[in-house]
Amino acid sequence: MKNEMPKIPNSNHKLLKKGTKLVLSAATFGVVAAGSFQGVNYVVDNYNKQNTTVQSTNVVKTSSSTTSTISEVAKNCMPSIVSITNVSVSDVQNYFSMYGNNSRSNPFTQQESTSVGSGVIINKKNGEIDILTNYHVIENAKTLTCTLADNTNVEATVKGVDEDRDLAVISIKTKDLSSDTLKQIAIATIGDSDKLQVGEQVVAIGNALGYGQSVTTGIVSATNRSVSTSSDTDKSQSYIQTDAAINPGNSGGALLNMSGELIGINSAKLSDTDVEGMGYAIAISDVKDSINTMLQGKDVSTSSNTPSSSYYQQNNEDDENDSTFPFDFWN
Repeated sequence: MKNEMPKIPNSNHKLLKKGTKLVLSAATFGVVAAGSFQGVNYVVDNYNKQNTTVQSTNVVKTSSSTTSTISEVAKNCMPSIVSITNVSVSDVQNYFSMYGNNSRSNPFTQQESTSVGSGVIINKKNGEIDILTNYHVIENAKTLTCTLADNTNVEATVKGVDEDRDLAVISIKTKDLSSDTLKQIAIATIGDSDKLQVGEQVVAIGNALGYGQSVTTGIVSATNRSVSTSSDTDKSQSYIQTDAAINPGNSGGALLNMSGELIGINSAKLSDTDVEGMGYAIAISDVKDSINTMLQGKDVSTSSNTPSSSYYQQNNEDDENDSTFPFDFWN
């Protein structure tokens, strides 16, 4: 049976107040660091410790039932969540170059900025710990720093990206971590987002506003919600819609079921004064092939970035049901 996906009102809908608009915002928190930067400043502490075996890293405990409390899910899953700090350099307009003797100089100047997001530990192998996050969290990174469950800071490198699906895998070296840190972090258990039902309770964990990990909860408001960017309506993504609070800094963080299994990557929210409780997470079952490719140290190219057959069956039977919003990236 075809899954109907009603359109969400856009900025021209008659029910919206004049002059307002809906903005689907990536849940990344960013601040420009150009002399006036104020925000979270993470310092990389590289521990050149002895390599540790795979068995020293815990795996998130999951429940066979759905009766776990929110506090139990948070306690078991928090060790698999990391905070990510991205220091990037971008070109900005140099207005002084348009006047005087500088009129022919470079019209752009480089400016450093810092943004923060979240990630989920999904793998540990060959001396590396792999972390799944959003592509927009690590985009244009000059340096990436991960803050782990025990507040240890360690530098990370990009392993693979899937720009179209807004996903990336970054990795850190186990040799840079102490044995105590390795005992305190955990690998997330991947769940099956295809089994989610509307109304099911979920838990979101992420680095909201860069203050460190925080926990919110809500229900699954809709599944297989198709949303496109206004700049390219040919590209759509299958999202889990939830009313769990998703805030700047939550990007790349975990959406978990009540068994403590990872069923989504929190990515964006619908932001407007007239809108409440509309957050979006990438459904984990739709992107397993992409994740496996990135874990191999490869980028997912546009030509090979073909969603699974189930994605097409559920989302592309009737394109007129797609909803389109402009993305506003806070980083």
